[in-house]
Amino acid sequence: MSPEIIEFLTLAPIGFAVGAYGTLVGAGGGSVLVPVLIFLYPSADPASLTAMSLAVVFFNAYSGTLAYMRMGRVNYRAGILFTAASIPGAILGTKLVYSLPRNLFDLFFGLLLMAIASVLAIRPLGSNGRSAADSSQEMDTRFDVMGCVGSAYIAVLSSLLGIGGGIIHVPFLIRTLRFDPHIATATSHFVLSFMALTATITHVVMGELSTQLPQTMYLAVGVMMGAPVGAALSTRLHGGIIIRVLAMALGLVGARLLLRLI
Repeated sequence: MSPEIIEFLTLAPIGFAVGAYGTLVGAGGGSVLVPVLIFLYPSADPASLTAMSLAVVFFNAYSGTLAYMRMGRVNYRAGILFTAASIPGAILGTKLVYSLPRNLFDLFFGLLLMAIASVLAIRPLGSNGRSAADSSQEMDTRFDVMGCVGSAYIAVLSSLLGIGGGIIHVPFLIRTLRFDPHIATATSHFVLSFMALTATITHVVMGELSTQLPQTMYLAVGVMMGAPVGAALSTRLHGGIIIRVLAMALGLVGARLLLRLI
């Protein structure tokens, strides 16, 4: 069996799991994929890791968004507004990663995951959202401004770390803008697809992905198959359960990353 086939058989299942989970919680899978890439490629620089992750996140978000659109869960007005606000931040965050040392990248990423997991575990967000009907209605101007500003800052941080931003954007939509969790995951996926695409294009323009293209495509094949599975599973889970699953996973991954640095 050739090394390419072995690598495909290794990475595609990882992509499937990332795609299913990322779509289920609306995180795009980057919060799980980046730690996996850190462990698989310990000598890679942060720019290479984030370039691979964001490219895969795009395919995951694109596939998941199509599934959520068919379910009628995407708040298009909010999605378009937040996408427009996030694109400049995605470009800025992508450029900043080229000056970030690997050890600092790992430390920052682990601390971020632990912090988000702690917040979600202490106060699960599922009970704070509006109903699906209310979340699909037009937001007032105050929510528009808050959503756009928050999405812009989230885009910078998420592109810097290569996570796509769903692990921050979903809680932001639920807690701050009071979206129903199911609407929040779907709308976040919509925004995430454009944000990740913008960041990926920026990486390509700056010369990344040329050497990691095969591995990226192997992962992308997996996430494209896993994303519809995650969207289907989301219909069977209560919003609060989705948030608790997200918190548990983030805490475990964050702890593993920090222990690795000791």
